[in-house]
Amino acid sequence: MLLLLSVVAYLAHYLVLGSMDVESYWERSGYSLLGMYALGVGGSLCALVLIILTNWSMPTKLGFVFLGIMTIKAIGGYVYVRKGLGFFENDFIEYNFLVVFFIFLFFDVFVAFQALNQEDKAVEKK
Repeated sequence: MLLLLSVVAYLAHYLVLGSMDVESYWERSGYSLLGMYALGVGGSLCALVLIILTNWSMPTKLGFVFLGIMTIKAIGGYVYVRKGLGFFENDFIEYNFLVVFFIFLFFDVFVAFQALNQEDKAVEKK
């Protein structure tokens, strides 16, 4: 599901930016849309594995671990994008990074929600 989300979101984002003729912004900034999505996929993949492992080993602590994971992802995202902050007057890098960050944040929340509800379903079946 992460791969499907990544590919569909990347293609949609790429097509929207392609219609706006903003290729020169990418070249001048040193960032790329693919790099931003690679960071998002890598972070969400790590979050997915940690959520699954936490749900398996200590499901009562899943909310706390999820908040820690999201904090680390936010810090990692800032470290990645900090040189591009304020680079352009129109905040091109900031807006594109936020779109990518929130797409993968919603995915992470969905995974955590599913993991929390999976525990409730197991209790209901007994």
